Amino acid sequence: MKSDLEMMQAIRSAIDDCTKGIDEAPSLQYQIARKAKGEEPVVKRVSATVIIAIALLAITTVALAAGIVYNLGWYYTNREGYLKEYHPDVYEAIMSNVIENPEQEQSSNNLVDVTIQDVSWSPEVKKLTISFRASVKDPDHFEMHGMWALDTDGAYIGEGGSTTVTDDSEDRAMHWLWRSFETEGNEGPGCYGPPFEMMDDGSKRLLLIERNGITLFDGTIPMDVSGSMDMLRTPEGDIVFVEEIDLDWLSEDYDQRMAEYANQNPDMKEYAESRVTNAQAIREKLKDGMIPVRLTYSVVEYTEGMDDMELYTGGEQGYVDFVIRPRQTKP
Repeated sequence: MKSDLEMMQAIRSAIDDCTKGIDEAPSLQYQIARKAKGEEPVVKRVSATVIIAIALLAITTVALAAGIVYNLGWYYTNREGYLKEYHPDVYEAIMSNVIENPEQEQSSNNLVDVTIQDVSWSPEVKKLTISFRASVKDPDHFEMHGMWALDTDGAYIGEGGSTTVTDDSEDRAMHWLWRSFETEGNEGPGCYGPPFEMMDDGSKRLLLIERNGITLFDGTIPMDVSGSMDMLRTPEGDIVFVEEIDLDWLSEDYDQRMAEYANQNPDMKEYAESRVTNAQAIREKLKDGMIPVRLTYSVVEYTEGMDDMELYTGGEQGYVDFVIRPRQTKP
């Protein structure tokens, strides 16, 4: 047990620690002196104007956080920032040619709304970039995830698979839903497991959406043969797709290159000829100053034990028709 002297020294040391900085803070010295004399402290009143300003700032901050638009600008700044850092010429070309909310019309669908957010036609870097967003029409009863988030590890084999699985299993008999950076707009909770256990609200019905293709209006000429696609889920529960389509077929020397490819690879002749036919059809449309495009997708409700054929090929089919006008691109 400490002696009285040791206790007093400890108390003094604690007081010294708590009053550090008094020498450099005259106002604090003044307040302590007034308190020691028994005088009432002066209470500073914050004006109503300051309170309102602080409240508005807080409201604005919350609104901005909740109102993020996950479009091409956000995508190339936050999710694929490497493009801006390592290929600034491509990034600048894409962003300078962005057209927001192009002319569009979607098919009737009972489950989701799909909107083309923005399009960038950038022939100078041979890129066509598109972002589109899907939202549930009845969020009180449905929750949506991307089909890509189902069995992301490729370990699902269905019938004959193992029903006792671990993280590194390669033969699951049941589906797993992924919640990670690869499937979310942010880092995501970083987990995976039975679909209904991975949902934000497992009491809701689960929808899975798949982007099927991008073609001309009539659906016969694919535009997305060469390129890449990314998918993410926003904190609000929407699904965003970003397409990057190579425009190497814009120039007519593409036809010659494909012909040479067919000569070198006879078993790929039919494929090469179809690519040339498609390229010529799209180049012809460009003469009109516009390209009518169709995005197709499917939405299926997931239920435990459902047939795989129904899961992968069933559900509601939908499309969005929109127009790309290269002459509208910014200078």
